[in-house]
Amino acid sequence: MGFSMPMKIRFVGHACIVVEGSGTSILMDPWFSGKIFNNSWTLRPEPQFDSTLLDKIGYLWISHEHPDHCHFPTLSSFPASFKQRVTVLLQERDYAKLITALKGIGYRNFRLLPHRTHVPLSAENSLHEGVKVYCYHAGVMDSALAVIGDGQVALNANDARISEAECRLILKDLGHVDVLLNQFSLAAYAGFEPPEQHLRKRALQILQNVSAVHRALRAKVTIPFASFIYFSSEDNKYVNPLANTVRDAYDCLSHEGQDCVVLYPGDNYEVGSSTHDSSQALKRFDELPSWDQLPYDPIEIKSLGEIFEAYRGLAEQILDRYSRALLRLLQPVTIRIPDLGKNISFSLSTGKIAETSLSEAPDLVINSQALWFGFKFPFGIQTLGVSARFRLLGGFRNWKLHRVLFALNNGGVYLKPKYVFNQEFIRYVRSRLAGGITQAVHYYRTSL
Repeated sequence: MGFSMPMKIRFVGHACIVVEGSGTSILMDPWFSGKIFNNSWTLRPEPQFDSTLLDKIGYLWISHEHPDHCHFPTLSSFPASFKQRVTVLLQERDYAKLITALKGIGYRNFRLLPHRTHVPLSAENSLHEGVKVYCYHAGVMDSALAVIGDGQVALNANDARISEAECRLILKDLGHVDVLLNQFSLAAYAGFEPPEQHLRKRALQILQNVSAVHRALRAKVTIPFASFIYFSSEDNKYVNPLANTVRDAYDCLSHEGQDCVVLYPGDNYEVGSSTHDSSQALKRFDELPSWDQLPYDPIEIKSLGEIFEAYRGLAEQILDRYSRALLRLLQPVTIRIPDLGKNISFSLSTGKIAETSLSEAPDLVINSQALWFGFKFPFGIQTLGVSARFRLLGGFRNWKLHRVLFALNNGGVYLKPKYVFNQEFIRYVRSRLAGGITQAVHYYRTSL
């Protein structure tokens, strides 16, 4: 093997990086502009991407379908020549609809990555042995990707909520981790009151998990990323002062004696470098506009009729995909819609929805547009949690069961016999069984 160059990580913004190593460049999870999650998240700061890099990039990895990782306006904006040449890397599970959508905007080449498998990529430079990638499928949607080249390993964990038990599996597969990229701040809220108490607890828990994953993977360096947004609607801006900053992540890891590298959009990091200085990046983050200086969207109003129509479409899908016996475990949910001054109640076991008396104590408080969006799209209820645009007052266990069901539905995991007893579903269960139980327990314990 000839002379090898250290792997390089270019930070573009939020969860987007370019990894260069052994003659191969991989662009990951690009989102360059615009608002997402029902106009509830905005980039902060703006990404910095040098378009001349497109000529070098041979692979595009999309970790999962959330729009801060799979952002179709950004993916559509790339030149046709890039779309026709680049190879899109995707986790193997539930890929068909995503490939169809990507083909619709001009992408032509795809490679599916099986769970916990080293996959060689074609080397672009014969002096190098070439890059391998390793994909870890987490939960029902997320995935992490390791890039392996010339003895160096960079693991992009992004949103995959990897437990310490899963870290042991990954470390066994990879041997070592030189650099770990991990999400470090609030990206959702379960709605418990008061938010000041619960969100502070959750924010601290996330920092502790960043440190624990660093330790469990024996990572040499952690780069905090995938949290460079702000909650940008009038009914979710309360989250911002309670979120972790990148300085919080840096201080937490440093306090534990763990090496942390902070990158500002446009910065580069050479894997293995012992001389990287994070001070200028930290200073630039500290100088960003304060929360009260940022723009926020007003609350949009939807009618009760529009909400009911959206719910009936969702309920029809749920009744087709899940057994009545399972749905009977779910009790009715009562929601107060403050901008309409109304209460409604819905039951997935019957598919019914109706307006109820304002004297009835609600389980949830949600404004009309956010509720309509939650019912309108398969990912809508998950978006409701990600966007932190609701409050949970009662029926905690019942609502958690609803959230699990909606997540399964969005992830394509349907539990009627006609969907369960087929080869694709059996392969899926087998591929994720090793980490699936620990992932479920970890998610339940850490979901506030």
